[in-house]
Amino acid sequence: MNKIKERIIFWFFLIILVAFEIYSIKINNTYKWDGLFLLGLLLLTFYFRKKLNLCESHFIALGIFLVLHNMGVFGAYYNYYFGIEFDTYVHSYAGIVMTLISYRMYDSIICYKNKKLKYFIIIMFILGISAFHEILEYAGGVILGEGLGFLKSGSGDIEMWDTQTDMRNNLFGSIFVLFIYWIKSKWINKKFKN
Repeated sequence: MNKIKERIIFWFFLIILVAFEIYSIKINNTYKWDGLFLLGLLLLTFYFRKKLNLCESHFIALGIFLVLHNMGVFGAYYNYYFGIEFDTYVHSYAGIVMTLISYRMYDSIICYKNKKLKYFIIIMFILGISAFHEILEYAGGVILGEGLGFLKSGSGDIEMWDTQTDMRNNLFGSIFVLFIYWIKSKWINKKFKN
């Protein structure tokens, strides 16, 4: 990533997330805990951007995901868009973003280039991250009780504990990206063979 562009992207999303955090503290919304976690995730990702082999568009996609997730401060998780729960969109998009980042990261870490194995490893990684997130949500719900945000249980979810639904949506997002990469690789290979 270009150093100036990456800093602009970082500061843009940092300012938005800090503003959300200040607002959630001001209205005493339990999303303040989510906001702190998401700020930490943004900082960690920015710090490790070179090791993650992160490109600008993927960093922007991550920033958008963090902002979307924190829209719960404004009650977005109570809403349905086109008959689909907002939480479904957020988790599907999370699967897309995690897969985009994992795909590049895989290529920079692992030399073995078997596509089937690569797709399998990426899907297992996404499901592992999803499971870790759901364990955090469960622990937060048990310790902090019912309320708003992923560190609490209840609001924004069709059912109290929606682990399988959230993981399914992460998986669908991941499979969508891998399918696009597969189509792209088939098209490129076919184009070069002709």
